[in-house]
Amino acid sequence: MLMPFLQYVTEARIVRRQSDLSRYTFEDIQERIYVSFLALGLLKNFEDQRSWLNAYADNILTYGNFDMVRMSGNDLYNMLSVVDGRRDIVKKLKNPGRAEAMRQRHPLPTFAVRRYLRKWEDDYRFLTQLENSLGIHNSQYKNIRRQIASYQRLDSNSQQRLRKSLSQLANTLLPGTDIARKLKEIL
Repeated sequence: MLMPFLQYVTEARIVRRQSDLSRYTFEDIQERIYVSFLALGLLKNFEDQRSWLNAYADNILTYGNFDMVRMSGNDLYNMLSVVDGRRDIVKKLKNPGRAEAMRQRHPLPTFAVRRYLRKWEDDYRFLTQLENSLGIHNSQYKNIRRQIASYQRLDSNSQQRLRKSLSQLANTLLPGTDIARKLKEIL
């Protein structure tokens, strides 16, 4: 590759600017955040993905907080900004009234998110905390979370099925994103 630094460049595809938010409900954003973290939890099990994973996390943590949607932020950073940033941002969503109520009921565990992105430790505890905080009740996601937490103990067929199902889920909910592309690489 002529320009190796380009492999670490990320660009938001889901939410590039605040005006893109009108396509999504608050629940859509919460679900996409959770699926993104499931994918990152799986990717951390692959040594050859570590440098990309750390660069992606650094991009999220660059601004110190999730205060606003930024054109230079990656998808996950911008989605985290919707659920944890300035309160007026939810007015740009498809369901602003409901979004405000849900945001108050389901606060993001900001410190846990930052800690996980820095250390990549304790998948089960973090993903369970995030699942509860975001109000995720999808049984398929819960099964994926359990499998990610015990990925190294799964047999190779189960690992392959997990990678495939999470990749399909990412292609559906996170089309064209850096995370979806990375999941395709590990299939």
